[in-house]
Amino acid sequence: MPSDLQKTAILFDLDGTLVDTADDLASSMNYALGETGCDSVPPTQVRHLVGFGARRMLMRGYQISAQKEATEAELDTALALFLDHYENNIAVHSRPFPGAIEMIERFAERGARFAICTNKREAMAVLLLETLGIAPLFETIVGADTTTAAKPNPAPVHLCLERTKATRGIFIGDSDTDIKAAAAAEMPCFIARFGYGPITLADQARGLFDNYKEGALMIEDALRA
Repeated sequence: MPSDLQKTAILFDLDGTLVDTADDLASSMNYALGETGCDSVPPTQVRHLVGFGARRMLMRGYQISAQKEATEAELDTALALFLDHYENNIAVHSRPFPGAIEMIERFAERGARFAICTNKREAMAVLLLETLGIAPLFETIVGADTTTAAKPNPAPVHLCLERTKATRGIFIGDSDTDIKAAAAAEMPCFIARFGYGPITLADQARGLFDNYKEGALMIEDALRA
């Protein structure tokens, strides 16, 4: 078995990249909004609110639902309700995107190491991966609160490399935030078109893919470079 990737780390964003979490996030956000007297936000709109952390997602959800800005106190209340509900319903509908785990296993056979680099809180990211039974695939899980700064700051990316003891990395994401973080860390970034976005900076990514079979081929080419 070849072991040419032992010093290579493949970093994944979580929501919208590795796992389709939108329905469970929407359910928990709408629960929190409902408990604070607001109307629900259509799940299709929630997909595009993911990626900047729960508080900002709720802030945008409140703007859509109530047509006004939430106060800090209202956000504090909504966040507590959201986190409690989400912790207890974290993987009702959430599943890895098709082909993602197979791609990981394929590169793992060659010695590659894997990390999660997300703007989800670390504890929630760990809980989600453990509930799905895929946490053992990753050497480290770095969340928005793991370091002093979240993506697009490169600090979480650097920490993933440090913890995996890799000398080179590939970043897989679904948004401008991921593109910026990877660029700041001087790491090639591949973007999942099926994710939550936005991807207005697509021209700055190494490549965009529509499924993990296509993504694996792109990453393979990059690893040969």
